[in-house]
Amino acid sequence: MIGSLTGTISGQRNGRIVLKVGDVGYLVSVRSPFDFKEMEKVTLHTYLAVRENALDLYGFLTYDELTLFEELITLPKIGPKTALQILI
Repeated sequence: MIGSLTGTISGQRNGRIVLKVGDVGYLVSVRSPFDFKEMEKVTLHTYLAVRENALDLYGFLTYDELTLFEELITLPKIGPKTALQILI
């Protein structure tokens, strides 16, 4: 499990940010990718959603946002993408 990542924003793609940590760029879904500036250094608390055909990484600036997100996805018919939209 990936608990948090600290790195530099190296771009955006399809509503997600690319967080460069060392030589690896992680594609992370966030509440609002436009709140992040390229070359900005950030720490994100993360949630890794494991599905049969994908590994999706969700990032949050605060631990409280992550906790609320995790509470939301325990509700029936609320998946990670929907929970992220609710947080906006």
